[in-house]
Amino acid sequence: MKGQPIQQRALIRSALGAVLAVLCGIVLWSSPLGDAWTNASYDYLFRFDTHSVTNRVSLILMDNAAFDHYHQMRGQRWDRALHAQLLNRLADDGCALVVMDSFFRAPGDPAKDDALAAAMRRQKHIVLMAEQSQIVHPVLTGAEPVLPCKKFLDAAGTNWGVAWLDPDLDSIVRRHWPFPSPGPYPSLPWMAAKLAGAKLNPQPQERWLRYYEPGGAWKSISYQFALAQPPGYFRNQIVFIGTQPQNTLMDGEPDEFQTPFLRWTGETSGGVEILVTEFLNLLNHDWLLRPAGWVSLCLLVATGAVLGGGLCRLRLGMALLAGAGVFLAVALSVVLLSYYTDYWFPWLIIAGGQVPCALVWALATGLRRAPVPGQTTVLDVLPETPGYELFNPPFAEGSYGKVWLARTRAGEWRALKVIYLAKLDNHPDPYEREFTGIQQYQPVSDQHPGLLRVEYVSPKHKAGYFFYVMELADSLEPDWQRSPAFYQPRDLASERARLPGKRLPVKECVRLGILLCEALEFLHRQGMTHRDIKPQNIIFVNDQPKLADLGLITGIRPLGHEGTIVGTPGFMPPAPERPGTVAADLYALGMVLYVVCTGRGAALFPEVATTLVDTAEPTDFLALNTVILKACQPLPADRYETAAEMRIALLETQKNLR
Repeated sequence: MKGQPIQQRALIRSALGAVLAVLCGIVLWSSPLGDAWTNASYDYLFRFDTHSVTNRVSLILMDNAAFDHYHQMRGQRWDRALHAQLLNRLADDGCALVVMDSFFRAPGDPAKDDALAAAMRRQKHIVLMAEQSQIVHPVLTGAEPVLPCKKFLDAAGTNWGVAWLDPDLDSIVRRHWPFPSPGPYPSLPWMAAKLAGAKLNPQPQERWLRYYEPGGAWKSISYQFALAQPPGYFRNQIVFIGTQPQNTLMDGEPDEFQTPFLRWTGETSGGVEILVTEFLNLLNHDWLLRPAGWVSLCLLVATGAVLGGGLCRLRLGMALLAGAGVFLAVALSVVLLSYYTDYWFPWLIIAGGQVPCALVWALATGLRRAPVPGQTTVLDVLPETPGYELFNPPFAEGSYGKVWLARTRAGEWRALKVIYLAKLDNHPDPYEREFTGIQQYQPVSDQHPGLLRVEYVSPKHKAGYFFYVMELADSLEPDWQRSPAFYQPRDLASERARLPGKRLPVKECVRLGILLCEALEFLHRQGMTHRDIKPQNIIFVNDQPKLADLGLITGIRPLGHEGTIVGTPGFMPPAPERPGTVAADLYALGMVLYVVCTGRGAALFPEVATTLVDTAEPTDFLALNTVILKACQPLPADRYETAAEMRIALLETQKNLR
């Protein structure tokens, strides 16, 4: 059965792809290698999904304005008389609950301490902050709470909770402390939520913070303005009192922490803001949970099997579209999941791990697929080229076709390029564009010495290819005719590669620029543009530089007109401009001159090596560099309008060379 081997190979590819994608997901899910994917999955939930809450919560901040207003110093104890004044105001208003994110560990001024304790006793409910310290013991390890001093603890009715946050290794706080919570002693948010009426299960549970829109879940007010509010302003409200960091840039302040919002706002948060978030999570039963381990494992196995086994069966374009669709679908599904069910899943393990793994497998097996025994494709056999003898192997191969050394019946050497429909993934549009472009170019190819002459364009073969025959470039190796397999064309890239510093002398660069401008000027007058000018596409025939790689030549299109994006990065004008215009060709030629005269890559433009400026003739280079800079201006309107104008500028430069 002829089709059986093909089917078996496809099944094997799918099975191997499924195994790889499944293993990728499991490794990222279960090992530290996947922490970045997991953390980013959590963080970006809040880029798209933030709950709103309606609790009456106010956050009174000891911020920069308050420190200045009350002449307090950061790093020193806040004046307890101010705390007493604020608490009395809250008691007068009938505040429902006060949570103090300030630690009253040691006694201070007796009169101020007595006033503060008295103000605490006036509250309906108040929770004081405790700290924790590590136990240092030769056998035991652990931590224990450090409580406020007895005077304040008694005044608060022994309501205390540890204010502690546990950032991940990337310094972002994602989990309720302790994890799982509650622990052996209460956290400050836990105790506050209980006093506010929350019904909490004491069974330890792993809880992740659900962050709310910054500034949307509570009202923030500077300390000094809290005292200036009208009577009754804080009635029945829950008030947190804490310190705001000196600035929102991460600089290591003690009460400064990172949240997921840092990824797109660049700003940090005070510890009290995260404590309020924990409190609201507990009060509203609004925290996030992870699915059970077996659920996550089953999901990763299922998605890995579908992605790894399915994408390699699609054409590359369809596989990329399917991968993008899966990415979006998974992201949307997980955002909706966290919004409506309070569960979240590390979705980037699928979208950012398994999908790319499956696409890489699809690409690798598509490019390296071995031919079935007894079957060949059009790419595997020598094309039919009547009148021309081909010499294997091809001396060049690109994304569209292959180039052979060919000999005519009269014994003349030529270059013969074959364009394959299969190389273009059997898409007819680029295949037809290539065929039409070379047909339009052929009649004018012998009318200017700077254009590579095309002597013949074949009809399209029913097997899915056509070819055209060009004059042959000079060879890098002398006497190559004795061993045609050693033939390699001489182009501008190879020319500069063998020179010191990989750069041509300024005079030679100017001479080449003038000749290439003349060729471009003629081509543009015929209503055509090249679209891929670069050193590799400038070849030498009898020492004459010529524009080669003719398949991308097309009609000139107006500036701003949407066209196909073809060309070589670095030699294409900056986005959103596209090749296919006179201005774009001049940009590419200017970049060619930059590369060959400086010895640097196009990506480094307009950087110039100091060794070049320090040469014996820096004035010559600077004159040429002026032409290059104008040709490579980011905006088309700032460049030369025509190749003739650029040629005239180069001729002026040539006159002034020493």
